[in-house]
Amino acid sequence: MNRNEVSLRRVPNEVRVPPKQSHKYKRLLWIASLSLAMTITVLFFYLKGRNEGEVSASLSEDEEMVEIPAGSFIMGSEEGEFDEVPLHKVELDSFYMDRYEITYLQYQRFILYNPHWQKGNYRFDEADDNYLKDWNGTEFSGGKENHPVVHVSWYAAAAYCKWAEKSLPTESQWEYAARGGYEGMKYVWGNSPETYQIRAGTGIMPVGSYSINGFGLNDMAGNVWEWTADGYGLYMEEEEKNPKPLLNNHQKVIRGGSWKSDMNNLRVSIRRTERPNACREDIGFRCVKRAMSNEQ
Repeated sequence: MNRNEVSLRRVPNEVRVPPKQSHKYKRLLWIASLSLAMTITVLFFYLKGRNEGEVSASLSEDEEMVEIPAGSFIMGSEEGEFDEVPLHKVELDSFYMDRYEITYLQYQRFILYNPHWQKGNYRFDEADDNYLKDWNGTEFSGGKENHPVVHVSWYAAAAYCKWAEKSLPTESQWEYAARGGYEGMKYVWGNSPETYQIRAGTGIMPVGSYSINGFGLNDMAGNVWEWTADGYGLYMEEEEKNPKPLLNNHQKVIRGGSWKSDMNNLRVSIRRTERPNACREDIGFRCVKRAMSNEQ
C-alpha cells in the first residue's frame, strides 16, 4: 500500500474542514460572540440608566419647591404658651421649601434605594415599632400615593431629606415660611379661627387639599404635624441670623398641627415636641434646601 492509498483511507474518518471554510466559520463565530457581548453591554447600561433615572426622578422635584425670599420676622407670640416667648427677631437668607409634604409615593422611592429604611431593617433607636405601620413591606395601600407619608420618625425624615440633597427646616425657617410674609398672624390664613381652612376631623387628605399661603405653600396648618430640624429648647431675646438647629436628641420640635388638632394647636407659632424615634399617624414632614445664590 503506497502513501497515497493510506491518505485516501484516513480522510473519511476525520472531520476536516477545507481551509477557506474554516476561516469563514471562525469569522462567523467571532461576529456572533461580538454581537452577544454588545447586546449584553447595551442591556446593562440601559438597565443602569433606568435605575439612575428613577433615582434622579426622586431627587428632581425642584418644580415642587417654592423659593422663600430672604427677610426677617418676629418669631413667637405673646398670646401663646410659655415657650413661645420672648419674641425675638430672626433674619434668614432665601431658601427653597417643598410646596407639599412628602408623599407615600416619594417615600417609597427612598426606601427602595435605601434598604436600611425598609420595615424590619432599622434600629429601634431610629424608629419605634410603629414605623411604616400601614405598609406591607415596601408597598403601601392603594389610593395613598399623594397623601403625606406618616408613621415616619425624625431620623427617617432626616435621612430622606439628606438622600434628596435637602434638609429638614429649622423652626425659624418653618415659622417664617408658614407666615407667608405677613406679621402678627395667629393662623396661617389670618387671625380668625376658620375651621373650614383645616377640615378638622376629616382624616388625612391628599397634599394640596388646604389653602395656599402668601408664599405659595400648601398645607402649612392641619393635615399632619411636620418634623423640624430643631431639638427642643426655650427662646432667647437676642436677634438671630440663620440660626442653626438646636441640639437635643431627646425631644424634637413638630409644627403645624394636624387633622386631629384643636384651634390652639393650629396657630402658626405653636410648638410641640416628640421623641425623635416616634412614628405617629399624624406626623409627616417636608424638606428645604439653600437657594443657589446662598451657596458658596
